[in-house]
Amino acid sequence: MARAFLRDVRLLDPEPSDAWAHKEQMMDEGYSNSHINNTMKAVEYYFDYLGRGDELATSERRNLPRKRTEPNPLTADEVREILAAARTYRDTATFRVLVSSGIRKSELANLDIDDVDLERRRLTIREGKGNKDRTAIISSECADAISAYLLRREDVETDALFLSRYGNRLTPNGVYQLVKRTVARTGIERNVKVHTFRATFAQRLKENGADIYRIKELLGHDDIRSTMIYLRMEPDELGREHDKYYVDY
Repeated sequence: MARAFLRDVRLLDPEPSDAWAHKEQMMDEGYSNSHINNTMKAVEYYFDYLGRGDELATSERRNLPRKRTEPNPLTADEVREILAAARTYRDTATFRVLVSSGIRKSELANLDIDDVDLERRRLTIREGKGNKDRTAIISSECADAISAYLLRREDVETDALFLSRYGNRLTPNGVYQLVKRTVARTGIERNVKVHTFRATFAQRLKENGADIYRIKELLGHDDIRSTMIYLRMEPDELGREHDKYYVDY
């Protein structure tokens, strides 16, 4: 149950914030309450094994709401504001990947340099949700941002694409903290999570005419019901779709 969590953290030195970030991600991605509860029990056992059970039990975010909230996409102005607030080439590349590919924070953290094909604008997502490899597509601006970052990336002995300030692989919790810090430097007051960029990606595709089945494939969903959670249909938009496709008898 906790394999995904253990894969994404320092095994002997996990932080409580890693556990709660993992729980939040599971809620955002539509896992059942039973799956989330069983996973978190396994995580609690692991903290107990490390002698740090009390630390997890008393940490700030232990009471995350059980009910998943609907994704609330960013506006175009908000995306531009966040990109402008990025302070390093790594941060700019990270946000470009999130918003132009819609990949999950764990998938971003697991990216290796060899998983990136800048010429074809492709990312190989290895063992994403469901332990399946897939391909994600990035924009030209994103490819340029990654290229600029790689020219300045610290030369360390790791295959990881994105590095922490310590020269290690950036963890999913590190991605969460990056989003939190960067958004705090903007004028955006609402809660923006890593998963907000995934919802923004899906909504952007829909607004520009992509059908739900193509969006499903680009998000890496197995079930189209998961895709539907991300897509909002305004009443006027439904009316236009009706008039466009319905032919009366």
